[in-house]
Amino acid sequence: MPLLVAAQCQSELAHLQALIDRPSITPNDAGCQPYIAAQLSRLGFEILHLPSQGVANLIAWRPGTPRLAFCGHTDVVPAGLHWQVDPFTLTEVGGELFGRGIADMKGGIAAFLTAIERALDQGANLDGLMVLLTADEEGEAEHGSRVIAEFLARQGKLPPWVLVGEPTARRMSGDTLRVGRRGAISGELILSGKAGHVAYLQSRENLLHRAMMLGAELCALPWDQGAPDFPGTAFHLTGLEHGQWLDNVTPGKVTLRFNLRYSHHTNAELIDQRIRALMPADLVGELSWSRPCEPYFSSFDEQQPNFLTVVEKAVFAGLGQFPVLSTAGGSSDGRFFRAHGAQVIELGLPNATIHQANERVSKAEYLRLIAIYETLLLSL
Repeated sequence: MPLLVAAQCQSELAHLQALIDRPSITPNDAGCQPYIAAQLSRLGFEILHLPSQGVANLIAWRPGTPRLAFCGHTDVVPAGLHWQVDPFTLTEVGGELFGRGIADMKGGIAAFLTAIERALDQGANLDGLMVLLTADEEGEAEHGSRVIAEFLARQGKLPPWVLVGEPTARRMSGDTLRVGRRGAISGELILSGKAGHVAYLQSRENLLHRAMMLGAELCALPWDQGAPDFPGTAFHLTGLEHGQWLDNVTPGKVTLRFNLRYSHHTNAELIDQRIRALMPADLVGELSWSRPCEPYFSSFDEQQPNFLTVVEKAVFAGLGQFPVLSTAGGSSDGRFFRAHGAQVIELGLPNATIHQANERVSKAEYLRLIAIYETLLLSL
């Protein structure tokens, strides 16, 4: 039987329940940030709401020299169908906690908030600690963490260390840290020509044939292979459209769609140049790009205070083993803070069910993440 979690009975789940119960489907915050702001305010944090184009953003800080910021997002993807429980009510079934956004990433936010309370109860000095939240991560991500990072950089108040609470783990909280992510960009190439009757056309005059050959050349185009600690660039065709189909008429317009995930050894401008250079001179084509996300990679200078060492020690204390370092997966808001020089590490819950029906995490792993965050805060 599902057990609806009673917040007053389980203090370690109180913040999690309060967040899951708010249906904050992107870009709607649904009151998550005001709730978090109220909790942080009573813990001695200053509060600044920084809305941008209707998107809710929150900057909270304890007075002092900026040292560490926790970055996260309160928005979630739509719940969809086929849930065993109410997606917007925190529910425990067989030791697992269910709810939309519990892994991605309200669980990380609630865990960090609980860890702050516990660390302060033990007398930790958290002066200069920041919490940075947006409701624009699952969408276009134009008016969220980008705005926060740019605002703090202009003020000279961006901390040198940024911890992102994205779900990075494979099996157990802390088993994997993200220290970088590939960039991503989607392209659309519209080819225009002359429709014709197949009885009177040569094969090379068939625009669909030309588009398919160009698609094959794009797929065969060599890209960088990355590095031992960073995946290389990958190109994928994602669509081929040619309008209404007739069995004896070739189309006059064909659209190729594709996506690239690219390493920090290349950039969107170079990608554009290489694809334009492949276009045959006798083809009329219109190339456009959308959803650009720049890559990032955090390097750790041994001569400077090393954020990675601090995080690894906290993970070892909570997990009994050191984490795997990874740069796999999609894009994240970490790129916006890395662009301004911060060392960025992503550490969160297991990600096996994110964006799926019945999104869930083990209660034990949620409690483990609280402990890891608490150890990290106490180490400051």
